[in-house]
Amino acid sequence: MLPGSRDARAPDDALLRHCRRLVRRQALKAAGVSALPVVGVDLFVNAQLLAGTIERISVAHGLSREQIERLPPALRTRVDDLALEMGSYLIGRLVTQAALLAALRALGLRLSAQQAAKFAPVAGQVASAALSGWMFKRLCDRHIEQCRRVREVLPQLPAPVVDAVA
Repeated sequence: MLPGSRDARAPDDALLRHCRRLVRRQALKAAGVSALPVVGVDLFVNAQLLAGTIERISVAHGLSREQIERLPPALRTRVDDLALEMGSYLIGRLVTQAALLAALRALGLRLSAQQAAKFAPVAGQVASAALSGWMFKRLCDRHIEQCRRVREVLPQLPAPVVDAVA
């Protein structure tokens, strides 16, 4: 079978579909939490939701911290170098609030506008929810793309685990 054929890419396509489905579901949850009129609560809940989602995406791609630690040293170094080269703050690292904020800053996103929108009655809550869902989806989509690129450059990585995303 040729490497570029449709059947050779089927596991990667399934992984991408599963990850995007997960992100859509979680982004809707994040938007729902952000619609609540309580300032600050959504930041904590969404940070936890985002950390869990990023971790599930990394595990599915075989790029979580634990999975990378089990790789041979040369391959582990190559994964770390690629992640740094791409500007990824999340591949192969423990997903902390500081890492998430660094990743959001790298995207040029600001949480202040989303929090400020809460002070307007209904329209502000809708705007806050929309911004939160959009930021969540954007960060997760970027992480999916970075994981995909690492896997593309390093085909010798263990096969992806589609079930880890479900």
